[in-house]
Amino acid sequence: MKNIKNTHTSHNPFHPVLVGERLAALRNHYNLNKADFADSVGIDRSSYTKIENGTKPLKADMAYIIAEKWGISMDFIYRGRLTELPKNLADALTTIQRGEKL
Repeated sequence: MKNIKNTHTSHNPFHPVLVGERLAALRNHYNLNKADFADSVGIDRSSYTKIENGTKPLKADMAYIIAEKWGISMDFIYRGRLTELPKNLADALTTIQRGEKL
């Protein structure tokens, strides 16, 4: 899995690649494939793949749906902030950020 840190993009935390990496980390935390995650929030599967790959930006209305469905904050999706996440999820994503396996 790619590292979630800003190592290969600009220092803009809103960069679509970084948003996609955060979504992939969330999806992987719940052991879902891309299709199942996309279906869970009502996003077209092809569009979700582009969002996760960072080639299509995530619109705020879709980010809101993801945040509500999965109990995360939009701050996490767009800025990478772990402070408002459930502790077990924040711990798991911190581990992913360090490049360690869960």
